[in-house]
Amino acid sequence: MKRDNQNPPSPKAPARRRRLAGFLAGTALFAVAATACNVPVEKWVPDFNDDGEITQNEVEWQTAVIANRIRESVEQQRRSVQSHPVLSCIRAHESDRAGGYSADNPYSSASGAYQFLDSTWRTASAQAGHPGYSRAKYAPWWVQDAVALHTINHGGRSHWSGTGC
Repeated sequence: MKRDNQNPPSPKAPARRRRLAGFLAGTALFAVAATACNVPVEKWVPDFNDDGEITQNEVEWQTAVIANRIRESVEQQRRSVQSHPVLSCIRAHESDRAGGYSADNPYSSASGAYQFLDSTWRTASAQAGHPGYSRAKYAPWWVQDAVALHTINHGGRSHWSGTGC
């Protein structure tokens, strides 16, 4: 994509990328620890009934607790991206009155919350690490948000310059 010199990415973009990278690294490390790879079960499963033994029920309970924490962290990260002020503004102009994340432009191949043209979507989604959706409207809401934010942070904000955002 061509970089638009008039609208450089937000100065907070590198910090957001660092936070996201840190979050993902932390989640991955947590997941590795949760799988007990080379870690004794006593290190990650508390003995809930203090009987001196870790039972299968205690392992299953702690596994569920860890899985729920990971799910909550991922959901929190997705919601924080969704509430990004520029993304909210673009969605309001592009699709909120026309179907939101499943919006379909009747005059072009543009679709989804951010009205990505199909060819742009395929390129941008692959660059953002979310390939596999032929059209934006087929991608889940959090993928559309992640691809749009990645596009904005990598010089693609001019795609939505007509929205006033």
